[in-house]
Amino acid sequence: MLLSTACSSGEPDRSSPTTQPIAPATTMSLGPSAVAEKEALTAYRGMWDAFVEAAKVSDPDAPDVRRYASDQALRLIVSSLYTNREQKKVTKGSLALSPKVTQVKPEQAPTEAVVLDCVDSTQWLEYKVSGGLWDDKPGGKHRTTATVKVSGGSWKVSSFILEESGTC
Repeated sequence: MLLSTACSSGEPDRSSPTTQPIAPATTMSLGPSAVAEKEALTAYRGMWDAFVEAAKVSDPDAPDVRRYASDQALRLIVSSLYTNREQKKVTKGSLALSPKVTQVKPEQAPTEAVVLDCVDSTQWLEYKVSGGLWDDKPGGKHRTTATVKVSGGSWKVSSFILEESGTC
């Protein structure tokens, strides 16, 4: 219940009373599909955030990657980080995401969601560990489709397809 207080001079208010009923706080309860969408997007964004952080030092053992990714998605990210570390390459900058859940299943008690995104890597570039750009290839915008599933009690990205630059 919300209560409001007003400052007064200590004198009783002699004006006409304005009694207003106090409305009960309304709490919107999210349905199972809406909750699943929210959790799937949190996991999806978390995976990319963890990847961006791990890529700054090419750390394939970064724990947050495992917190948000599993299966093919985890293997793909870890493999990329191992390769970059071996090549003495790091990735710096940021990604711009605009994910949307396009499907949840099963509808009544979702355990899987499909996310469609356009991952913008124009500000996420590869550098030599010793300094300087790795190559002269700019980042780009990649159509991305991800499957996010409940795994071990939490939502994780289990797979994703990152298409070529310029696909969205």
